[in-house]
Amino acid sequence: MANNSKNTMKILAGIDIGNGYVKGSVSGLDISHVDIPSSVAYVTSTHDIKATLADADDIINDIYNQMDVSFESNLIHDTTRRLFGRRGLQSGMSIQEFDVYSHISKAKQSLSYMLTLGCIAGKAIQDYWRVNRVLPDNPIKVEVMEVALALPIGEYKKFRKEYADSYKSSDHAVILHNFEKDIRVEIHFDDVQVIAEGASAHYAVIAKGEGLMNAMLADVRKMGVKLEGITANDILSAVNIVGIDIGEGTVNFPVFQNGKFNPDASVTFDKGYGAVLNSALERLQDKGYPFNSRKELQDFLNTTPSALSRVRYKMIQDVVDEEITAFVNEVSIQFSKVMTRVGSYVEVVYVYGGGATPVREELYPALMEKACSFGGGEALYPILYLDSRYSRYLNREGLFVMADKLAGRKK
Repeated sequence: MANNSKNTMKILAGIDIGNGYVKGSVSGLDISHVDIPSSVAYVTSTHDIKATLADADDIINDIYNQMDVSFESNLIHDTTRRLFGRRGLQSGMSIQEFDVYSHISKAKQSLSYMLTLGCIAGKAIQDYWRVNRVLPDNPIKVEVMEVALALPIGEYKKFRKEYADSYKSSDHAVILHNFEKDIRVEIHFDDVQVIAEGASAHYAVIAKGEGLMNAMLADVRKMGVKLEGITANDILSAVNIVGIDIGEGTVNFPVFQNGKFNPDASVTFDKGYGAVLNSALERLQDKGYPFNSRKELQDFLNTTPSALSRVRYKMIQDVVDEEITAFVNEVSIQFSKVMTRVGSYVEVVYVYGGGATPVREELYPALMEKACSFGGGEALYPILYLDSRYSRYLNREGLFVMADKLAGRKK
């Protein structure tokens, strides 16, 4: 693919492919935010109903939840069509998602590449439509100037170079099948940076500065943590930090010393909130609840129950809560191991990630108990437990900040 053409779209992106959700910021004409499940559905049905041009605006505006795509890439070894986002979840078709019990790196799973390529292709289609208001006759050519991706800390140490190089090893094509006329997007990667999960969230906190930190401190204080005399600048000026990033497949413990990420002291615990959901899912299926995947269970729990479903909701939540208790015990043990090595110089601990809020009621006191045990009965550092409302986006924002910074340096 010729990348010097004036008709080639230039794209910049930070994409956090979690085990549960993809959170991305993709910049072209403007910045589009992606927030979709980290799953696709195999298109196995015989019908092939196509959308009309009259439907194009609605479909393209919500492209990440509507895509029906196939891939031509050396990273994806079949051309089977897949449905993305909510459409995939609601299709009733077989779901392809990350196995939270697997020890195979995301760098070696084709789903990672599908989700990255899908995010970039979706943005390209959106931008083309907004400029031209017609579907393209020819392939849309895309040059990804910079994309920042993340791997769990353990995988980052082993596979970051291999993962980055794989995207640059050849060009890739994504074919959208939603309309009578297929849309082909051809993608070339100039540069790919891979960051450690959890560490990228810290970059976002620093980049967003005092405004975000004041909002986070206000939330933490609402939860009963006084932090008397501590200002946003006090927290932002800390250079010795431990993060606890609670994802769906892993819990990452990034460690910063003297303001720099220390990969030697940072670790990954290979179990996340998804394991809680999976364990609960098995028990609920035995009880006759018709959840087909942990995504369906999670979506149910994230929806405010109606008066008619309130009793059922509580019964399901009780099962999940029992699994949370066991998970919290394991995470607090891992926290002890990390603090045994680095706790003597830590100034602040952050807890964040998509799984932070569901386990907060049990995890926060457990972490405080561990922190006090190292301080002779008093915690020697504040633990900032951030609400998933925005903390689940911190990795995304940190990745985009990094991509933007690297692209700016090259200019």
